[in-house]
Amino acid sequence: MAPTYPPAADDGDPKKSNGAITVSFMTTGTVRVRPQMRSQPISNQWVIARRLRCFYDRGWTEPLPIGVFIISHPNGPILFDTGESPRYNEPGFVPGWLPTKMLASTTISHEDGVVSQLRSRGIEPSALQAVVVSHLHGDHAGGLEELLAAAPDLPIYVNREHWDFVTSASSFQAKMQGFNRDHWPAGFKPRFLDGKAGPIGPWKHSTKITPDGKVLAVDTPGHVPGHVSVIVRGHDSGGRATTYLLVGDATYGVDLLDKEEPDGINDNPKAALRSLMLIKQFARETELVVLPSHDATVGRLLEDRVIYKPKE
Repeated sequence: MAPTYPPAADDGDPKKSNGAITVSFMTTGTVRVRPQMRSQPISNQWVIARRLRCFYDRGWTEPLPIGVFIISHPNGPILFDTGESPRYNEPGFVPGWLPTKMLASTTISHEDGVVSQLRSRGIEPSALQAVVVSHLHGDHAGGLEELLAAAPDLPIYVNREHWDFVTSASSFQAKMQGFNRDHWPAGFKPRFLDGKAGPIGPWKHSTKITPDGKVLAVDTPGHVPGHVSVIVRGHDSGGRATTYLLVGDATYGVDLLDKEEPDGINDNPKAALRSLMLIKQFARETELVVLPSHDATVGRLLEDRVIYKPKE
């Protein structure tokens, strides 16, 4: 089974939250990736060369979480991403010829699936207010099938540019880029982030996920077109305020922000670097906890509320 992380005191349950807005983390299995996939210097800007370095890399990182964040909110919990499918290791579920199999080694059990973990915390999928998906790679959208089987009317939000990018490709092209549409629920149609909430920090546009504006989505493209991150203006039951930035795959680790090294497998290194710089600029303007989905230190960052302070 995947490692466990301390939940927030309310477990994401609004009945226990006393009006608090908090963030919890769980991991749907673990993944080891090629170190060149995790990051590369921006001086290597040629996408093909960056990807070749990933394929020629024979090393592996330590096991990294396949993260899902639970945002507790008085109106109901919200998920950021859904993690990997618990069916990942079934024969033929992920064809062996896909690049994913060469670049990542995933360990997941059926108990690690997002629905099982939510229920272990006393949260039924139907109680969720919404799900925001950073992007539709399998390790972020793999739980959609079981979530929507359990709660067919659950609102799922993605970026429209990202949706168009993934759905305009042929099935083969999409699979080669990490998007297996065969794994989506039948007739899957997400809602789109509208960008109508106005500016926040260095971002000119944002989308309100909650009417009170405490949970917002912002664009952080580069890893893939239309990748999004989520800002949570949180506070605990004692009134202590904390701002969280959930960054998905905009970076694989907080340590890479100061190195200014995007991941090595992205579609657009320059756009990925711009997203890193926006995250750093926001951190200069606002005290915040930055939480990547595949950072092995995320449990400590959350539990200790470690404020990210960019090095100049």
